Amino acid sequence: MLDKGRGFNTLIFDDTYAKICLIASIISEFQCKDDNDNHHKVFYLDFDAAFTSYAKAGLIPTMKIQKINDHYYQSESNSLKIFLPSQDIFGIITTDIIKSMSECSLVIFDSINSFYNLYYDRLVPNQNNRINIGSLNQLLYFVLMIILKHTSEYNIPFLVTSMIRYRGKERVISNRLLSMKSSFNFYVKIRNLDDLSITVLRHPKLDHKNFIMKDKVLKWT
Repeated sequence: MLDKGRGFNTLIFDDTYAKICLIASIISEFQCKDDNDNHHKVFYLDFDAAFTSYAKAGLIPTMKIQKINDHYYQSESNSLKIFLPSQDIFGIITTDIIKSMSECSLVIFDSINSFYNLYYDRLVPNQNNRINIGSLNQLLYFVLMIILKHTSEYNIPFLVTSMIRYRGKERVISNRLLSMKSSFNFYVKIRNLDDLSITVLRHPKLDHKNFIMKDKVLKWT
């Protein structure tokens, strides 16, 4: 389903749990690839740590992860690497991902909104280390584009998530860069408690606009 190389795959959402369920399904699909293939790792930039928290608590049955340090988790199979960025090491994490791109089959940036939250304290007026929103937009643009450059070179899908915004009844992407550079835009919500409903807003090949992913809502007892 994800488009490779040409632009962002942009997942927009208003239900964080629906987003987590879909991402878990996507990661499981990539983890099913041949373990002998060195080009199969999933790199996940988890800015709000929501996915990591669910996985740590055992609420994603297919994701057993272990803590390496405060900013890095990986699955037992070593096929999923989760990075928890902070202001201090965000650049280091980005560099590590780019250097390891040859081992990768999917990169996830989750999410645009949480990226801005990471720097919230420096956007507050009267702070000595304050940065303006324009500088933060430039940093986001640079990071997304440098990752996209390398995923394109290796023909790897790059999934970026963003909280939905509405213009009237129309669902729109709040970030201008994503609107311009996305080759695949889609929206997810939970349907009938068990299924995920996907609305395709833009895709180079898919003709149908809506489809259902059966039994993809995570359950636990």
